[in-house]
Amino acid sequence: MLEVIAVFKALPGKESALRDATVAVLEPTLAEPGCHQFVLHEDLESPGTFFLRETWEDQAALDAHFATPHLQALVEQHKTLLAEPLKLHIVKVYG
Repeated sequence: MLEVIAVFKALPGKESALRDATVAVLEPTLAEPGCHQFVLHEDLESPGTFFLRETWEDQAALDAHFATPHLQALVEQHKTLLAEPLKLHIVKVYG
């Protein structure tokens, strides 16, 4: 299993647009082979700051995800919605 945490922040005034664009990819991503979890979180103390917690079967499943049309469309939208580049953390889980 491969765990990923993506961290990204909306430009001021773009919080709802970024939230909506990200929510739109949840269902198709969860339907992808090898996707075990894909959950969106928003920081209550910093609205517009989001975290995606993802669990993938392996690197091949994650690589396939990066090539999907729905993710590519979201990446395009990020160009006008993000305050800073998305940070992708591949993490080891303890416990």
